[in-house]
Amino acid sequence: MYNMFNKRNLNISIILLLPVIFFVGVQILVKHNTHTLCIFKLFTGHECWGCGMTRAFNELFHLNFDKAYALNPRIVIIAPLLFYIWLSTLIREIKSS
Repeated sequence: MYNMFNKRNLNISIILLLPVIFFVGVQILVKHNTHTLCIFKLFTGHECWGCGMTRAFNELFHLNFDKAYALNPRIVIIAPLLFYIWLSTLIREIKSS
């Protein structure tokens, strides 16, 4: 009998849910977090290269591209890279049998 919940289907389901989990996590962090999570900034008082990335993703999710870029210009590299990694992982998992 075919088991709908085999390991392959479970892996695909989890991979498909990752963008939703990421979106919700960013929304929660931006809405409810009043302090920085950056360890570098906490210790040195200076922003690191990743500072503002969570807020930049939040703006990107709301299609505010100018604001996202203003918060952290590296969003133009990180967002497509994350999408590529997610998509290639999903395709690899679907192709593997």
